[in-house]
Amino acid sequence: MSKKQSEIKDTIENRDRIHVVMFFLSMLFLFLGVAILLRVIHIQATYSVDERVIGLFRPSVQKHVENPVRGKILATDGRPLAISAPLYDIYMDCTVRKQEYAETGKDSLERDWRNKARELAVYLSNEFRDKSADAYAKAILDGRDKGSKYLRIQRNIDLSTLDKVKTFPLFREGPYTGGFIVEKHEERIYPYDSLARRVIGYVKEQNRIGLESSFDSELHGREGYEWRRVTDNKRWVRDLDSAQVKVQDGNDIRTTLNVDFQDIADRALRAQIQADDEVRAGICIILEAKTGAIRAMVNLSRGDTPQTTLWERENLCLREVGEQGSVMKTVTLVSLVEDGYVKTLDQTLPTNNGFVPGGYNQDVHILDYQRETGRRDITVMHGFEISSNYVFTWLAENYYGKKPQEMFDHIYSYRFGEAFDFDITGMGSPVVNRPGTPGWSKTTLGTTAYGYSLSVTPLHVATFYNGIANKGTMMKPYLVESVEKDGKVLKRFEPSALNSSICSPATADTVTRALRAVVNEGTATRLKSAKLPVGGKTGTARVVLSPKERGGSTDPYSDAYGRKKFQGTFVGFFPVDNPKYTILVTVYSYPSHRNFYGGTKPALAVREIVDKLYALDGTWDNEIRPTASVPQMDCIADSEKGKVPDLKGYGLKDALYTLESMGLQCQYTGAGHVVSQSPAPGTACKNGQTVKLTLK
Repeated sequence: MSKKQSEIKDTIENRDRIHVVMFFLSMLFLFLGVAILLRVIHIQATYSVDERVIGLFRPSVQKHVENPVRGKILATDGRPLAISAPLYDIYMDCTVRKQEYAETGKDSLERDWRNKARELAVYLSNEFRDKSADAYAKAILDGRDKGSKYLRIQRNIDLSTLDKVKTFPLFREGPYTGGFIVEKHEERIYPYDSLARRVIGYVKEQNRIGLESSFDSELHGREGYEWRRVTDNKRWVRDLDSAQVKVQDGNDIRTTLNVDFQDIADRALRAQIQADDEVRAGICIILEAKTGAIRAMVNLSRGDTPQTTLWERENLCLREVGEQGSVMKTVTLVSLVEDGYVKTLDQTLPTNNGFVPGGYNQDVHILDYQRETGRRDITVMHGFEISSNYVFTWLAENYYGKKPQEMFDHIYSYRFGEAFDFDITGMGSPVVNRPGTPGWSKTTLGTTAYGYSLSVTPLHVATFYNGIANKGTMMKPYLVESVEKDGKVLKRFEPSALNSSICSPATADTVTRALRAVVNEGTATRLKSAKLPVGGKTGTARVVLSPKERGGSTDPYSDAYGRKKFQGTFVGFFPVDNPKYTILVTVYSYPSHRNFYGGTKPALAVREIVDKLYALDGTWDNEIRPTASVPQMDCIADSEKGKVPDLKGYGLKDALYTLESMGLQCQYTGAGHVVSQSPAPGTACKNGQTVKLTLK
C-alpha cells in the first residue's frame, strides 16, 4: 500500500472514530441535561428548604407587638380616677464578661468588677431602703458565682428613679459590662386609692369589673405590631419588607362622679360605722335630680367577721337585692294619691287597736298612739310621719284589696320589676310577689304596702325617690357622660327618662309635703337641723338569713340565738322645695340583738353630707331658710263646701293645701301666684275633681 493510500485510510478511520465519540458525548450531555431539567422540576415541585439551614443564611425576623396605652377614667371635672403610667422593672445579668475575664487570665479585672458590684449595692440600698447594702451585695455576687443571668433588683419604679439608677456604679457602664437590664410595662394607677373603686373597677389580667369592664372596648385601644430583624451587632431594627400596624391607644371615659361629693360621702359614712363592730356595710348614692347623673356611689363593707377593714369590696348599691322596709311606704302613698284614694294627707282612718283583718300582725305603735292622744282615728300624714305599718296595710287592703293588680301596675311603672339597663353590668334582679306568682298569699298586698314581700336594689329605691324630686319624671341613673380622645368628645351620653310620668306634679308635691313632715315631725328629726332643708323617709328592714346563718332556726329572719340582720335606710332629697340632689344611705348589720334604724346612723350621715355640700357649693347662699315656727294653716274660711274656692293671688303651697283639704285634685302650670283657674270660683264641684291653675 502506498504511503498516500495509508494516509487516506487513517483519515477515514479517525473521522469515524471521532463521529462515534461525539455521538456518545452528545447523548451523554443530552441525558445529563434531561436529568438536570427533571431534577429542577422535581425540586421546584416538591423540595422544601430546611428552616435550620435558612436561619444560617439570613437574619432572623420576629414579630414585635406594641401594647396600647389604656385610656383614662375621669371625674366629671376632668380629674383622673384611673390612669395608665409607664413603670420599669430592673434586672441584672450577673455573669456579664465573667468568661472573658477568666480567659484572659487577668484576675484584676474580675476583682475590679466585684468591687464595683459592692459599691453598687450601697447605692441601691440608699435609694430603695428595702435591703441593706450587704444583702444587695450578697445577692449580686452569689448570682455571679451561680450563673444568674436575670437577677431581679427592683420592680415598678418610675422614669425619674430609672434615670437616677442608670448613673449608679457598674450600671452606668451599660448592659455589656454592668449587666443592666430594664423592662418597661404599663401599670394602672388609681390616684384616689379606694375612693369609688367598686364603681371604677379594676383590671387584673382577664378579670375586670366596674367601668373598667363595661367600657373595656373603649379603654383598651388596639394593639400594634411590626416585624423586626437582628443586625450584625445584635440590634433589632424594623424589617422594611414586612407589614406594620400602628398601635392605637385607648379612649378616655368621662364619668358623672364628683370627687368632692364622693369624698364627703365616704368620710361621713365611715364616721358613722367605722367604730361599730356590728355594722357589716354601709352605702351611699347621690343622684342629680334633673338628670339622673350619679355624683357619688359609696360601697363600704367588711368581710365575714367584724375585725376586717372597711373597704370597697362589692357594689351593694347595684347588687344587694332585698326587702327595703318603710322607705317603700312612699311607693304606696304615691299610688294612693295618684289614683285619688287619698285626696288629702289629713284624711283619717280608724285605728282599730292596730289590727287589720286577714292575718296581719298587730301594730303596737297604734296602741301607744291611742293611749297618748285618746283618739280612735289617725291621719294619713301622721301615719306616714311615725311610719305605721298598720296605716299602710289598712290603706292597701281597703283601696286595692279587691283589685291588687292595680297597685302592682304602679309598682311596675316605677320600674321596680326589672333590672333596667345601667352603665355597669351586674344589677340585681328585683323579686315582685304579685298576684298569680308562687310568693303571693293573702297578706302579700299589705306587707308589700309597708316594704316587705318586694325585693329591689338600693339603686331602684334612689331612682324612684329621684322621680318624686323631679316632679314625676323618673330619670335613668347613669355614670358615664362621654367617650373622649385627646380632649375631643367622640360620643356623648345624654340624660334620659325611665318613665316620663310616674305621677302628676301635684301628686309629687303632696308626697313631698309628707316627706318634709317626716324630717320636721317624724322619724328623721335628726335632719331637722341640717343646713339645707331635707325631705325624705326612714326605713328599717330585717334581712333574710341564709340557711347557714340560721343555724337550724325555722325563722328566715332569725338565727338559733335569736339574732337578726337589719338594714336601716334614709332616702330623700334636698333642698326640699327645689330639689337638686337625691340621696340614699343604708347601713347593714351582722346578726345582732340590736335594731339599726334609718333615723339614726343613716340620717346622721346624710346630715353631715348635706352640711358639707352646703359649705362646698357657694350657690346655696341664696337659699331662704325659715327663722321661726310656722303656725298651722287652716282652710280658706270663705270657701263653701261643694264649690270651687277662689284661689287668685295665692301661692302654690296655699292653693294646694286648700284644694287637698276640700278633697280636690290640682294641676298647675307656671310659677309664682295663681292668676287664673278652671273651673271658675263658686262652680259646683264633687269629691276628687281636678282644678287647673295658672301661676305667674
